[in-house]
Amino acid sequence: AGLTVATVVSLCRVFADWGYLRDMLIVALGTHAVAAALRLARANLLIALPTLLLAIIGLLSAVYYGDTLNGPLPGSRTFELMRIDLRLVIEQFPTAIAPVPSIGNYAVAAAAAVALCAALSDTFAFRALGHLEAVVPAGVVFIFTAALGTDRHRVAVSAVWIAMALLTVAVLRFRQTSEEATWMGGRRMRLAAAVPAVMVTFGLTAVVAATVAPRLPGAGEKALIDTRNRQGSVTEVLSPLVDLGAQMRNRGNLEAFTVESSDGAHYWRTYASSDFDGRTWVPVEEDLFEMGDRSDSVLLPGSRTQQSFRILALSGHTVPAAYRPVAVSPSDVLWTEGTQMLVLPDVNLERGDRIAVESIVPRPSVDMLRAATVANAPAGNLDLPGGLPQIARDAAVEATQGATTPYDKALALQNWFRDNFTYDLDVQYGNSYDATDAFLRGRSGFCQHFAGTFGVMARYLGLPTRMAVGYTPGDLRADGLYHVYGRHGHAWPEVWFDGIGWVAFEPTPGRGSPDSVDYTGVAPAQFAGSVDGGNGTPQTTPATVPPRDGGDPDAATTVPGGGRPGSTGVTTTAVAGSVGGGSTSSGSGVPWVVAGLITALLAWMLIAPRIIRS
Repeated sequence: AGLTVATVVSLCRVFADWGYLRDMLIVALGTHAVAAALRLARANLLIALPTLLLAIIGLLSAVYYGDTLNGPLPGSRTFELMRIDLRLVIEQFPTAIAPVPSIGNYAVAAAAAVALCAALSDTFAFRALGHLEAVVPAGVVFIFTAALGTDRHRVAVSAVWIAMALLTVAVLRFRQTSEEATWMGGRRMRLAAAVPAVMVTFGLTAVVAATVAPRLPGAGEKALIDTRNRQGSVTEVLSPLVDLGAQMRNRGNLEAFTVESSDGAHYWRTYASSDFDGRTWVPVEEDLFEMGDRSDSVLLPGSRTQQSFRILALSGHTVPAAYRPVAVSPSDVLWTEGTQMLVLPDVNLERGDRIAVESIVPRPSVDMLRAATVANAPAGNLDLPGGLPQIARDAAVEATQGATTPYDKALALQNWFRDNFTYDLDVQYGNSYDATDAFLRGRSGFCQHFAGTFGVMARYLGLPTRMAVGYTPGDLRADGLYHVYGRHGHAWPEVWFDGIGWVAFEPTPGRGSPDSVDYTGVAPAQFAGSVDGGNGTPQTTPATVPPRDGGDPDAATTVPGGGRPGSTGVTTTAVAGSVGGGSTSSGSGVPWVVAGLITALLAWMLIAPRIIRS
């Protein structure tokens, strides 16, 4: 039990705070108590193990899902919520970066893992008569914590865990040399009894490795754009929707690029996806074309803006631009017709790269949008896989009650999110249907959740929708440049209107695009300040928007039921070329911790028998 407690404490390196500790200790120590009771009752192993498993499920249900119990027993809703939480962890694990939230699905999954470790350790120690074998289950958890966690209390928790591991082995050796024990009711046989424990331990480790390895970050990522029809190497651009929150927490203070804009602030768009598969907004394969002058492709007149980007910590292949780009320099930056992205094929963006972009920024009026239909949207932008949660269907109808036109429905849905939800950077839902269910129940999340759920619900209402990713304007400084950091990353939905094209909406509280004020009613706003590792709630500030030349003829338009300029909140990073160059949270000391643990255990195996015999 002492080693299990040390293992639970060591998990502070993967959680944002100590909020997980009490509940997890209750589950872990409860498991040890049940195991001890079964041993005192001399229960056979074939009875004890299923009983322990049922006890773990009961403890998890009582501690984490108490409001769903049917009396003292878990009900169908308990198992449904448990399934959703564990499935979300499996979906998010490949891209999640510590620290993760100390409550919610990750805490449940960690508690289940620790409880299983407690059950296995007890079985190895008191039924299989193992020494080192009893330490291995907790050791697996500790090593993963050391490899994936932050540097928080690294030395202290490592020292405590190693000390408890050595003490556990010493106590077990002393106990088992002083008394006789039984294995499944038979007389003790030292070697024969240890072999099953070793085999089970080996099997457990193999299963964990086989399960986790394919889910490590970057494994099996699908390419955003396939340029195999071009000479040269294949260009692969990873989806920025992998984990926006992790990028925000760990690279929020890295300066991605600077931009000089001829007419002030815009959202700098890098990526868009119209393909939703029920789990995420997946990359779309598109052909690349030379940009030339694409002014004729813009359906609606708008203001021209020239932007000059200087790349700093932004990596990847996609180039930021105000929507919609119509010209770019240098000419080796190519263009995708469907998603309107700028792509540098075959090579990554590098620090010092300079790219000039010209855009025409459409600004439709409320009257134009209200009169527009959505019947002629590009194919695929209404597709929804089966299985949309009922809560999403009901919420979509509720949010747009009384809205008659496509524009009014989109606006009502935007404002429903802004009025009824809060921003929370620590939420790790993703965009799957299970994540949609969890987000709508919890009513908190960050931009990825707001934009993705808006897109799914809008499609259910018959609105062609896609997901866009990029950056808010950044910080305007005395040098006349917008300095854009990882913390300015953002995701938002776009809705198609016939004769107008794709139009951005803003469901995330505390965000507002300078280009959509007239028809969304949302004032420009973005993240302000620095990121401190994910704890606390960052504040927002209005985006600085210098007056635009020529004015805007629609600026005085009133938006009925429009957005709430005073609302607050934050969104998070989302970059098709990710912000790189910063340190990760795992720390460079992790290999030394693992090496120290292995060395200590090997030394103990050689020295301990002589000490005990003496």
